Amino acid sequence: QLAEARGQLRAAEEALAAKQELIDKLKAQAEEQRATLETIPVLQAQADIYKADFAAERAAREQLHAQREALQEALAQLRARLEDEAATR
Repeated sequence: QLAEARGQLRAAEEALAAKQELIDKLKAQAEEQRATLETIPVLQAQADIYKADFAAERAAREQLHAQREALQEALAQLRARLEDEAATR
């Protein structure tokens, strides 16, 4: 009976050790997930900043392109006027 009791005690200790390992593993996973959940709002804020910055740069490029086209049109009109004046001379 003593040997049987020792065997049961050993089996119970092994089961307890296995359960403790599982608990430690689950605690580590929970901590990782908690850390991930804390970083999501930070990453979202960074993404929003990058998106706003990109939109501002795009708007500025479009505005510069429009100004360039207007200046090219004005230059073309001036050249046409100069050619007309030169032709009338």
